[in-house]
Amino acid sequence: MKSFKPSLAQAIALHILIVLLFSFSFLTETDDAQMAPPADIIEATVLDGAEIDAEAERLKQNEANKQQAEQQHQEQLENARKTEEQLLQQAKKQRVLEEQKIQEAAEKRKQEALEEKKMQEQLAAKRKEEEKKLEEAKERQALEQKKAKEAAEKQKQAELEKQKEVAEKQKEAEKQRQLEKQQEVEREAKLKEQKLAEAAREKQQQEAEIKKLEQEKKLQEQKALEQQKKLQEQKALEQQKKLQEQKSEEAKRQELAKQAEAKAKAEKERQLADERAKAEKEKQAALNAEKAKQAAEADARAKAEKDKQLAAEKAEKERQAKIAAEKAEKERMAAEAEAKAKAEKERQAKLAAEKAEKAEKERLAAEAAAKAKAEQERQAAIAAAEKAEKERQAAEAAAAAAAKAASDKQAVDSAKQMIARKVEGAWTRPINATQGLRCTIQVKLLASGDVMDAVVIGSSGDPIFDRSAENAVRKASPLPVPQDRNLFNQEFRVFTFVFKPE
Repeated sequence: MKSFKPSLAQAIALHILIVLLFSFSFLTETDDAQMAPPADIIEATVLDGAEIDAEAERLKQNEANKQQAEQQHQEQLENARKTEEQLLQQAKKQRVLEEQKIQEAAEKRKQEALEEKKMQEQLAAKRKEEEKKLEEAKERQALEQKKAKEAAEKQKQAELEKQKEVAEKQKEAEKQRQLEKQQEVEREAKLKEQKLAEAAREKQQQEAEIKKLEQEKKLQEQKALEQQKKLQEQKALEQQKKLQEQKSEEAKRQELAKQAEAKAKAEKERQLADERAKAEKEKQAALNAEKAKQAAEADARAKAEKDKQLAAEKAEKERQAKIAAEKAEKERMAAEAEAKAKAEKERQAKLAAEKAEKAEKERLAAEAAAKAKAEQERQAAIAAAEKAEKERQAAEAAAAAAAKAASDKQAVDSAKQMIARKVEGAWTRPINATQGLRCTIQVKLLASGDVMDAVVIGSSGDPIFDRSAENAVRKASPLPVPQDRNLFNQEFRVFTFVFKPE
């Protein structure tokens, strides 16, 4: 019995040392796990307490170094994530600035279009006013020419009357009667001529009004076409030209505006020169007409004086009877002529009103069509802009989704690599494990990375290797997982990985 007690004590001490060495072996790295198997029981008797303490201290130091390296790696990942977030924020700010610049450029183009439209309207109003002045000048010139023609006719008639007076001296009695009859006929002719002239003037005025309405219609149609053309050109320019061409486009518009202004100024100066020349010509014609009129009036006064003297020589009764009969006939003819002129005037007025009403209806229809077309084009432009904005947003969303997917994939791959390294670091190679074994493990985690369960779902064929792999996963808890909760729930709440230590 005495000789057996020391052997039992040695065996117990040896078992205690083996247990201690086995517990410390869980904390060693993969390289340390590949060390030679524990010494035989016979060789364990040579170990002492100092070597055990030194080995434990070394293992602790290795574990501390490993934790420090893991912490540094986590800090690097966090710094990379923060850097990536800063870059995303900067890119977002850059996009916001670019959108603001695009909106400002669009607002500027809109303002320039409004100013150009206003300038075109002012030019159109000036042209309309100048055309109106030209029409008035033409009408005045026509009236002056008509007056001059009437004066010439009167002068010619006066000369004929003078010639007749010479013949009347030879035949006084016959001449007296014929002269009175001729004078009455002439008065009636003049009255008819005046009425015809009045009707012609009214007709001319109506034609001028109709012509003016037609010109206004043409101007409105031209203006609508110009606006339509301008809208189409602006739409094409906005769709085709890029942001870098804005400066050249602005310079081109300014040059065109200057050319248009210079052209309009030259046209205005030419029209003013023409108007001055026409006014001078009209003034000269008016002077000539006035001289002819004065001469005709002098002749007419002389003739009237002579007629008065001749009429005084006639018998009062015969003159009164004849004048009464002639007056009645004259009033009858005047009444008939006035009735005809009135009827003609009413007919012309009715025709003019009908034409004006028809022109107004056509103008309103053209304006409605132009407005409808402009509204349709505006709606189409708005729809195109909205479509472009949606496409841009979709592209940005797709790019952001792709960037996030790439970032998530990188984070998942990095986390899986870190998990594999940590599990391999916590793994203790079994004594009889062969090289090249691998198994597939399903792991359930909490959000903190703590392991809830680890089960081998694809065995390596070695049960001991499989159990050591499960133990390594539990020992490595908590596992390094991404901070993104959604990414964790999608990829790491329950996941599988292949455990294949090298």
